[in-house]
Amino acid sequence: MKRITLLLAFFAIVTSLCAQNPALSTPKFKGNEITGTVDQFGAKLSSQGFTFIGKESYGSAYTGRFAGMDDCILVLSPVENSKDIASVSVLIGLKFSEYDVHSYETWEKLLKDYEDLKDLMTEKYGEPTEQNAGFTQGAYTGSSSLKLHSVKEGQCEYYSKWGDPDVDKMVVRLSITGGKSMGFDCAIIVLNYYNVEKANSSKKEIIDDL
Repeated sequence: MKRITLLLAFFAIVTSLCAQNPALSTPKFKGNEITGTVDQFGAKLSSQGFTFIGKESYGSAYTGRFAGMDDCILVLSPVENSKDIASVSVLIGLKFSEYDVHSYETWEKLLKDYEDLKDLMTEKYGEPTEQNAGFTQGAYTGSSSLKLHSVKEGQCEYYSKWGDPDVDKMVVRLSITGGKSMGFDCAIIVLNYYNVEKANSSKKEIIDDL
């Protein structure tokens, strides 16, 4: 009897550790459920004051104010081989002029904005399920200017993630990125809202066809 009680207690602990995060039980961005087509979701953003700026094969882009910051770029990405939306990405600190691309100019400002956002995200979603704060091996980090240069070289590995794709319906990832990963000489913050359930159902449909 004692063994059964211990077994049930162990099972309860494991179940609680794997339980879904209520804050991630519905994929949402700006209060809008991340569902429908890219164009339908984009229409919701337009009604909230975001401006459509273009459409490419990777999705549609909008610009507007997000989390108290002006001129953020939103990228709506579809499920592969579909018009349905799979994720929303927010690019913070990236600006385009007629002749150049602009982004964060100091490591201190970039890191502060990242940490401020991380604190707010933690307040909403709880402690990150995964996080890292560092640079790749060989990156030059001896000064603030070198750290910013390493970000632009694609050597920064600062990120925080909320959600488990095995149990949660949405995964949110905050990162410092730029350079090679963006295709620009830039250093920015990226916030991704990923509809895991939609992506998994689409993958299942493809597998069923095989």
